[in-house]
Amino acid sequence: MEDFNNFFNNNNNLKNEVTDEELARLANENTFNILMGNVTVKELFDQDIDIPLLVDPSQKSLSNAVKAEVLDGMIEYYVEQEEYEKCTKLVELKNKL
Repeated sequence: MEDFNNFFNNNNNLKNEVTDEELARLANENTFNILMGNVTVKELFDQDIDIPLLVDPSQKSLSNAVKAEVLDGMIEYYVEQEEYEKCTKLVELKNKL
């Protein structure tokens, strides 16, 4: 019985749990790929898995301020990851707003 209780009380045993860092990576990558036209939202959702995104795709429209905020967050993320080519593409996209 002790093992059963430890399973639920010790997060280290939950190896299938996705970390915050992994969720951030997936959300940024999925959103980036959609913005660059590499994949569509429908194609992502057809994979029948949970797909993290930085914006809710069911929203019909986003204000330019919200778009800029999302792009700024993505640029910051990719600077931290030292993926400067992606930063350049995102800045170009932001400049078109």
